[in-house]
Amino acid sequence: MRQILIAVAIAVTVSILLTPALIRLFTKQGFGHEIREDGPPTHQGKRGTPSMGGVAILAGIWAGYLGTHLAGLAFDGEGISASGLLVLGLATALGGVGFLDDLIKIRRARNLGLNKTAKTIGQITAAVLFAVLVLQFRNSAGLTPASPDLSYVREIATVTLAPGLFVLFCVLVVSAWS
Repeated sequence: MRQILIAVAIAVTVSILLTPALIRLFTKQGFGHEIREDGPPTHQGKRGTPSMGGVAILAGIWAGYLGTHLAGLAFDGEGISASGLLVLGLATALGGVGFLDDLIKIRRARNLGLNKTAKTIGQITAAVLFAVLVLQFRNSAGLTPASPDLSYVREIATVTLAPGLFVLFCVLVVSAWS
């Protein structure tokens, strides 16, 4: 539990400290929202609001995980795990979809980034890769980061999802949260 609290503290601190610097940088670079002239007058105040806030959040998540686990490796031998890196990879991939969306908005100087089909394809691709990979990396006990067995509190080995259903389940969960 202590390791989780330290990771959260590092992640939040990095995100909070990095956000103002990124806002200044993105504002200076002109990476802000474009607002249509014919829109409501109340929206004009949003013109130039910097995009890409997920960069600070992802940097915080990575700093929290790596900082805590590298310290753990030095003190008690618990280092970076495949399951942790897979979750970070999923978060980074989904953040990449958001980054691409914001980048397209900035480059085109319009408030239209990726269309819904492209966003959905990006999310599904990330989810499928995650679902396939979490069943691949076995630890010393032979366990993978995820299991196709039905699980609420503990695994029920009598009800196992076929790999295709497991991948579909992961896609639905990731899409619901994105």
